[in-house]
Amino acid sequence: MQNARRIGAGKIYGVIIASAVVGLFVRVLILSYNKRSDASDWTWGCRFFGNRAKSTIRPVEKLERRGFTKEELREYDGIQKGDIYVSVKGVVYEVAPQFYGPGQPYHAYAGHEISRCLAKSDTTAKEANKNWMHDCNEEEIEALEWWAKKFDSKYPVVGWFVADEDFYLDAQNNTLQAM
Repeated sequence: MQNARRIGAGKIYGVIIASAVVGLFVRVLILSYNKRSDASDWTWGCRFFGNRAKSTIRPVEKLERRGFTKEELREYDGIQKGDIYVSVKGVVYEVAPQFYGPGQPYHAYAGHEISRCLAKSDTTAKEANKNWMHDCNEEEIEALEWWAKKFDSKYPVVGWFVADEDFYLDAQNNTLQAM
């Protein structure tokens, strides 16, 4: 008889605990639903489901892609204009302000053609706006290809880089001076 009471009491405690857990879960869902920022977010803004922080890059609507000269690209450094653009292998991307904005680690790249910088691991941007196809060894070209794929997968394309005569002459002059 006492065994029957213990089993009955165990079931009751199990039901109470299960009800409490389900109640807490429902409460979290309801509270997070009320705080959601985007109605289309199926997680309702609940961190429990792994909702990541939203990117600060604005969604790119049907922008008309266009060419950017060195001077035009320089305006998109996050200071002169709010958007931040960089060019990698002639493709211009809108990049994240938390990395490329003023005071951020890669701000030196903002508003520049940075292929040669990426290939040569130059974080000072001394190699910016120079021809990446000239004077790079095979290892540097492979590094640049890796970076180009990274940018393609991460950032929206807004146009292409229009190279001027200096773009091609700077790298050749550096080679001649080294001889």
